[in-house]
Amino acid sequence: MIIMPKYKLDQRLQVDREIDPPSKTLYIGLGWDEHSGQGRKHYRQFYNDELENDKEIFPRPSPFESYELRKG
Repeated sequence: MIIMPKYKLDQRLQVDREIDPPSKTLYIGLGWDEHSGQGRKHYRQFYNDELENDKEIFPRPSPFESYELRKG
């Protein structure tokens, strides 16, 4: 669910460039690295719905207690 970025040295500019970033439709980038060894930037898998509704993660009904909230 978490992917760390890979870097390669750009010989012309002498800076680290990220290579092979994951798909933007499946992962969201979080954090930033000032240099390649810092380890703050990472990618997390993105879900369009609540995790309780995803049958791959929770094959059974939700393990959480849920209550219907009403205004008033």
